[in-house]
Amino acid sequence: MKVIAKCHNYTGCVLAYRGDKIELESSAAMVCPECGKAVVLAKSGNSWMKVTLLLSLGVVLLGGAIAIFAYPWLKHVSNKDEITGEATPSPGKTTPSMKPPVVDAPPAEPPATAVAPAKLDLDVTRGENKSVKLEVLTRIDLMPNISRANKDKLYTSVEHTRQMGKVVTIPFTSGGAGVTAADTEILKSTLESPDIKKMRDDPTLVFVILGYADSKGDEKKNISISQGRADSVLAVMKNKCGINNLMHAVAMGSSKLLDAQNLEKNRIVEVWAVLP
Repeated sequence: MKVIAKCHNYTGCVLAYRGDKIELESSAAMVCPECGKAVVLAKSGNSWMKVTLLLSLGVVLLGGAIAIFAYPWLKHVSNKDEITGEATPSPGKTTPSMKPPVVDAPPAEPPATAVAPAKLDLDVTRGENKSVKLEVLTRIDLMPNISRANKDKLYTSVEHTRQMGKVVTIPFTSGGAGVTAADTEILKSTLESPDIKKMRDDPTLVFVILGYADSKGDEKKNISISQGRADSVLAVMKNKCGINNLMHAVAMGSSKLLDAQNLEKNRIVEVWAVLP
């Protein structure tokens, strides 16, 4: 028998960041296959339906009780208004003694932070690594601010890479292209990790920085936004993280890469390590 669970390790697990559901055998250990942290069982739809029905029934009963007990008082007030000639304020109108209700603004959602995979996967022949490689190859020719010679070099590096893997994912606000101080620190610590630092010693290592935008708005504008995001991360890597390896910022444009429903999750930059 299988159960559905979710990982809540939002700062260290891609599955948690995406909000993906995890299917596990009921007899297996309740841990995330991506980061190894404990997972939480998801509530079934039936239990939610029962709770919803009980709450609806409670609201109906409470409303009936209020109507029964409030009727005599309302009748008394109505009679008093008729005797004194005092008019009851009409709905939608305010008097000097009446103030419009204050409606609280919905709380702002806390910004997401950069996240690195629990384990660096450099196998270019499978899964996301393979699909991203093919997508990058189709985008290289569309890069506006790079010469044909450099395009050919980058294309050759990606095409003939023997290893390629995602290093870190950095989220952005709507229309934003700046890297926050918190994300800069996460990016710096990730690039200083033993695995990445060892790769950086290889002079042939290339960092390919992929900028994405959500699928709202004009495609040409989304290309420009995604390029700006990739350029910002490249600048941080060069100026604040001390990266001397060859780097390329590639605009991937609008995407539903991470979540087709929650489009804000596609406003990201991904840093990929490529070993040709």
